[in-house]
Amino acid sequence: MTGSLVTKQASSGKEYYYVQLSYKEPITQKWKKKTVRTGLEVKGNKRRAEGMLREMLETYAYLENLDAAQSEIDPDIELCDFLDLWMEKKKCEIRGNTYDTYKYRLAAIKRYFQPRHTKLRDVTPAKLDDFYQYCLRYGKVSQKDQSLSPLSVRSVRSIKSILYAAFDYSMIKLGLPSNPVGNTKVTNKKNSDYSEEMLFLTEEEIREMLCFLDENYPFLKSIAFVGVYYGLRREEILGLKWSAVNYTRKVLTICHTVTGNVTIYAEDQTKTADGRRDLNLFPTAEQCFRRVREEQEANREFFGNTYQNTKNYVFTHEDGSPYRPDYITRKFSNAMKEFGRPEITLHKLRYTCASLLIDKGWDIKKVQYWLGDRDATTVMNVYAQYMKHKTNAAENDLSAMSENVADLF
Repeated sequence: MTGSLVTKQASSGKEYYYVQLSYKEPITQKWKKKTVRTGLEVKGNKRRAEGMLREMLETYAYLENLDAAQSEIDPDIELCDFLDLWMEKKKCEIRGNTYDTYKYRLAAIKRYFQPRHTKLRDVTPAKLDDFYQYCLRYGKVSQKDQSLSPLSVRSVRSIKSILYAAFDYSMIKLGLPSNPVGNTKVTNKKNSDYSEEMLFLTEEEIREMLCFLDENYPFLKSIAFVGVYYGLRREEILGLKWSAVNYTRKVLTICHTVTGNVTIYAEDQTKTADGRRDLNLFPTAEQCFRRVREEQEANREFFGNTYQNTKNYVFTHEDGSPYRPDYITRKFSNAMKEFGRPEITLHKLRYTCASLLIDKGWDIKKVQYWLGDRDATTVMNVYAQYMKHKTNAAENDLSAMSENVADLF
């Protein structure tokens, strides 16, 4: 196996290092290439990138040296056993929080197929369709009373994507003639019927929400502010460190994330290379962060030696311990139910942020950079929905436009 560093330019204009590996596939004996993202900018990171290259060569050495359990799979293997083997292979290739998500999705697959002892080679599009329909009715299991409820269409489609990747691997290892997942659909309806509902809060509604949080959930007020005006993802909000807030340069740097539910992963990287960005620290945001800092210093003095903020996070519990991502999601959801707007989620604040920027005349590429999106698709969808929303709300404009001909009717 050989490897080298290559550079790619993101849509933001910044260049990032990638590791490109060349290896000989042990079964076909054909040379293949694999490119792995480092998340490191080219400027000032050559030595770190070279270190990651050496680590990648060790991490992916298994691609040329598959053991017997991976290279000689029983053709009569059951689907669930095969998925376990596939997961072991994926463990070295994906981030920890992604691996946890895969395991969670695979649990739903196993609940259905394991009791049936379905063999890998016997899986057909018809059987997969039955499985999807089951998930859409009974795929979610309550941890409290084990009752069954429907999985969302988005979740079932996520499961389908995982199965597709696993069956692609089975075509290589067992020579299966085709991927049965490719001929299936989660439902007969169009994707647009299940697109996520966009939500655009007005500036007055934002103020009402923040006032409510200030009175009832004060620890969420600043988090919601950052969600609305910076459009940060949950993992980016909780990953903010004080070192990322530069009052001199008036810059907020997004470069660290906190993810996971069962296991918490704190990483010096973002969801995508484009997620790493420098944003303007505008005056109200500076006031917000200074207020959070004052409260944190008061808490540090109160708790003394038991204060726990060793990683220097911006948003923490009063004793300095970091928030769990699922805790913040749950608390914000509860707060919005009490506020009377249960449809507002922490993630949907990103859409409000995009709508505010679009309304101020920002172009698509500028909004895309601010939100840290890899491509402009999401921003374009927000733009289309927002303009439709704005047009429908502008009936008074039409009344004014038609005043000159009102006397004709």
